Amino acid sequence: MPKIVDHDARRAEIVAAVWRVIEQAGMNGATVRSVAAEAGVSPGSLRYYFSDQGELVLFAAEAMTQRIVHRLEAHSADGDGLTRAVRILEEMLPLDQDRRVEASVWLEAIVRARFDERLAVLKTAGWFGSRYLCRLAWAHLHDLDRPNSPAFSFDSTADERAAAELHTFIDGLTLQAVTYPEQLTADEVRRLLRDYLKTRL
Repeated sequence: MPKIVDHDARRAEIVAAVWRVIEQAGMNGATVRSVAAEAGVSPGSLRYYFSDQGELVLFAAEAMTQRIVHRLEAHSADGDGLTRAVRILEEMLPLDQDRRVEASVWLEAIVRARFDERLAVLKTAGWFGSRYLCRLAWAHLHDLDRPNSPAFSFDSTADERAAAELHTFIDGLTLQAVTYPEQLTADEVRRLLRDYLKTRL
């Protein structure tokens, strides 16, 4: 009787293997061969899911997005507007090992998107997703109507501009924290975020 493969379970195993390899060897070390070895499958079997490193980066970036979504869904509604805004935005920042790996994967995907149309589409979707979270944080901060999709925009030009500035701040903070972790510790990142938001109250 032929063996029945649970592709959803296998995909979850491969996601876990991808993240372990990235943590150990960085994105450049996450090749089809290295991920296959970590997952305990043959490279040929792994190519059922992606055929080259570009597809692997896409796979990792999509998994990263789902990880952030799952964490956001687990948030409580407790706290004042500032607390809720901080909670949302911290999910986008490299404040621990998991989120540092996620940020590194995303930055790698953005660089590769210049030459890979598959990643270019994801990059655009990621921009809208990040802008949505910044609008959501701004809405919590100022008790505005909550955005309900990435296509949402505030009626107020001032609120839209503020969300755009917040998005730019978060992107810059992420890049610096990934590039200079010794100078920009997690505690310092948290302090900078709270200080920025307090000036916008």
